[in-house]
Amino acid sequence: MATEALVFYAPPAEAAVVVVPDPAGGAEHRVEVLEPASEQFSSRLFKVAKERRKWARREGISCYRVYDADLPDYAVAIDVYVGAGEAEGNTYLHIAEYAAPSSVDPARARRRFDDVLALAPVALGIRPDHVFAKTRRRDKGGSQYRDAGRRSYVTQIDEDGYLMEVDLSGYLDTGIFLDHRATRELVGAKAAGKRFLNLFAYTGTATVHAAGGGAVETTTVDLSQTYLDWARRNMAGNGFSGPEHSFERADVMAWITETRRKPLRYDLIFVDPPTFSNSKAMGSRTWDVQRDHVELLIGVTRLLTEGGEAVFSCNLRTFRPDVEALAKYGVALQDITASTIPHDFERNPKIHQCYLVRRA
Repeated sequence: MATEALVFYAPPAEAAVVVVPDPAGGAEHRVEVLEPASEQFSSRLFKVAKERRKWARREGISCYRVYDADLPDYAVAIDVYVGAGEAEGNTYLHIAEYAAPSSVDPARARRRFDDVLALAPVALGIRPDHVFAKTRRRDKGGSQYRDAGRRSYVTQIDEDGYLMEVDLSGYLDTGIFLDHRATRELVGAKAAGKRFLNLFAYTGTATVHAAGGGAVETTTVDLSQTYLDWARRNMAGNGFSGPEHSFERADVMAWITETRRKPLRYDLIFVDPPTFSNSKAMGSRTWDVQRDHVELLIGVTRLLTEGGEAVFSCNLRTFRPDVEALAKYGVALQDITASTIPHDFERNPKIHQCYLVRRA
């Protein structure tokens, strides 16, 4: 029998041990890690999570961010999702790793991420099987992130008394953007008695807030049938399933052009387009929010009733509205970004930009 000999030029590094306080006040936990510096990550996460739990209880918030690349070497975003409805009593962690720059040794980045996965559930007191980890990497030729491509894990959460369906595993994003929490609340606060339109609607969470806020009619438009079906379930799960709530699958820009030829107009419109899209369903056309926002917002304002307004949100960090071109076509913007950044995203104020849009 042949014998294989493994030769090391340097002895394997011994695992370090991080002592993690118990979030419930019990005995400390000893966690083996691959990188000694992971102790700093653990301390930071534990400290911020303690503050966020108190804040969330005080504000009645059940899903929130506890860490967002606070330490550059540990470039992950960690969100807490507290289950509701059939999932009441369960708490989940969603951990998204930002792709490391080429200057970082991939093996070391992998060790750090492994340490994050070992430490986070301990520091936050969450079952390891309720931790969902993903990596954000950009597609070639575009700026869209890939889907996770894994088996779905669908559950329910609560936001302002509304039940929302989230998928913590099947896609890169979960079905709800936590940084838009205040923006959805704004939509709900403005919706009473209004005819509401949701463009690039995703899973329809803003439509739920509008319906709950008293909108007399809602129209939800998205190119993806998967997301439209998801939006229907979110609406139906909250008792909004009558004929006054319609769902349309369409390319938003084409839909706006067609609808402008009709007498139909809306009092309140929510517009949250992707940064970039080259979906096959769009044919040869692509979407770029910086390039195309002027055409989009001109069209949106032509669908408004007299005195109506739109809420336009954009997550391109470098986005700059072409105010001069918009003004030429009678479109007025009011930057309300600062008022729409929730406390748990304050350290990352460029997470999105938000504007009120009206006819000048």
